[in-house]
Amino acid sequence: MKFLHIYLKVIDNGVEIRFRKNLYPIAYPSFVWGATPKETRIALKDNLALATTMHLPLVFNSPGAVYHSGRPLLEPYFVQNFWKDIPSCTEVDGTSTDELVRKFFNTDYQFLDSVIMYPSQEPVDSPFCALVGMSFGKDSLLTYAVADEIGLRPEMIYVVEQSMIYEKKHKTELARRFKNEFGKELNILKHETGKLRDYSYLGIPKTEFGWALQTTEYALEFIPFAYALNAKYLLFGNEQTTAATYMDADGRWVVHPCYDQSHRWTVQIDQITQGFSGRSVHTGSLIEPLMDMMIQFILAHRYPKLAKYQMSCFTETEAGRNYRWCQNCSICAKMYLMCVGSGIDPKTVGLRKNMLEREYKRFFTLFGGKSITLTYAHSKVGRDEQLFAFYLAAKKGAQGGLIEEFKSSPLYQEAKNREEELCKTFCSLYDSISVPHELKNEVISIYKEEIASFQI
Repeated sequence: MKFLHIYLKVIDNGVEIRFRKNLYPIAYPSFVWGATPKETRIALKDNLALATTMHLPLVFNSPGAVYHSGRPLLEPYFVQNFWKDIPSCTEVDGTSTDELVRKFFNTDYQFLDSVIMYPSQEPVDSPFCALVGMSFGKDSLLTYAVADEIGLRPEMIYVVEQSMIYEKKHKTELARRFKNEFGKELNILKHETGKLRDYSYLGIPKTEFGWALQTTEYALEFIPFAYALNAKYLLFGNEQTTAATYMDADGRWVVHPCYDQSHRWTVQIDQITQGFSGRSVHTGSLIEPLMDMMIQFILAHRYPKLAKYQMSCFTETEAGRNYRWCQNCSICAKMYLMCVGSGIDPKTVGLRKNMLEREYKRFFTLFGGKSITLTYAHSKVGRDEQLFAFYLAAKKGAQGGLIEEFKSSPLYQEAKNREEELCKTFCSLYDSISVPHELKNEVISIYKEEIASFQI
């Protein structure tokens, strides 16, 4: 097999990558790219080229890639991020971790220009606001809500992913309604490089590879917005469960379901954004102290006007063509359960069907189902989360065939015996390393108030 060749250049409104005669621009609004220092534009070009194409030699079975550019400053960060995500990718794909680790180790990344371009050390001018990566999921909505409550004047950025079939349509409509109600514009970044992990577009079998560096990639892509919008913080919705790990079936490899969202890696991303902004933009997560159920509860309980915009479903199939919740996947099932377990009416967030009926059993790993999109659901924490949520739903009088099955099974007694332990695990505040220190007291105060109102 031949080496892949990656060509790249800075263009008037962003960065352009060329692969196999096709162009993949990362395009910004003119005011955003115009605010970005020249040296930083070049450094972004070199680094984003590797971040968005690092997986290509593996999926095209090539010995390596030749980059017609300078060596990226962040290459060691990208390699670390990629390594840690391999077992998660092979878990989803059903392939050999040993083999993919071997292939990645042997992959040769060559850069024709040995010079490393450093970003400008010019800081963001008078930084004050927070950029929030907005997906309209519960995590990003709660992040936005808390940032707004503590006075960070959040600005939303949405990155269009080409492989999400109906996502853009639904989120464009949500953004329109959001602007009408709150007067806030959704800043949209169009990155055609997303097609490089859209395997139906590439014409090769689907794989999880290509998503490992997503959060790291987004953080870099948001740097121009930070200069244009005077941002001091870049906030991702990385909650406590992103730190969950488990061993693979052979007991040989640690699986990180979402390493790029883990707290330890968020701290590394903070180093990256500081390095690309003259040490003026800090990356963190305001929701690290919380587990999923508390996030869903706080969003719907404290911020109901925002909760009605929630869209956690990927809408990857025809079931999601006409509505933002497909109500036919493990994510929709989980969100429904989280709502019911925390005493929230699922209709508050737009879920219309009762997903606790037996026909949805296949979406719950607690009942032997399989989550094809959430490796986290197969971890011990993920299993206990479902156990606790079903237990709370049963105690609150929820209806459905799965509730009846749960109540008549040994699972109910297990949950009852472990109630105190499970409550401590899923309804507590955790120490955090990614909540910006100067914001921690205000953030924790909000969470303590909400957790105190949560009914078991």
